[in-house]
Amino acid sequence: MKKFIFVILVSLCCKFFCFAINEIENINTPTAEIIDYGVGGFHVRLYSYGGVVTKFVFGPFNRVNFGGSIDIANLIGFETPKVKDPAFYFKWRVFDGSKYFPAFAIGYDGQSYNFISNERVLPKGLFLVFTHNLFSALFFDFGVNFTKYRQDNELLGFLSFRFCIEDIINFGIEYENIPESDIEQLNCKLSLLLGRIVWIDFIFHRLNSQTEKIERQLRINYLYKFF
Repeated sequence: MKKFIFVILVSLCCKFFCFAINEIENINTPTAEIIDYGVGGFHVRLYSYGGVVTKFVFGPFNRVNFGGSIDIANLIGFETPKVKDPAFYFKWRVFDGSKYFPAFAIGYDGQSYNFISNERVLPKGLFLVFTHNLFSALFFDFGVNFTKYRQDNELLGFLSFRFCIEDIINFGIEYENIPESDIEQLNCKLSLLLGRIVWIDFIFHRLNSQTEKIERQLRINYLYKFF
């Protein structure tokens, strides 16, 4: 938790100038942002032991996104690849926000992961998320999600911060699965922006763990226009 507070204090001392990229999620947690109408988003996420998660999201209507993802463990390497069941994705941006009120969206994300010594990262399931632009290019996201944990349906919380520096570097930090102490996670990312349609995320997963090593991941994001 001290690491989280330190990063936030440092961020408030920076001067930010950045264009907005369509970050529909921070690392594992959603935001209230969506892919624009007629635009598609695609990312590939590389994690330990040759695992690859691919995700596609499309904006067929204003304010509404549909998509899906699939996780393939051991895709890179010499072990036999394990293909997981595909997961469905949906998000509806209900309100765009104002100066004093955050934007909010509801949705569903069925993608789970097997990171860090095969410990399972829960899917977000049904979620409600709020996003507010605090100032300049600093965004605050918070919300709740309803998912299954240990055979029970649980209501969990999450929060995150995102900001950009000089149209080149994007930084994000999140704390998820509140208040389940066994699976609460602090994650962060450092993104290199190659333009308005391509950026690369360097992800550091579970910084708060006292028993597991920090996992380093790579995520490549690409936006493209259908019509």
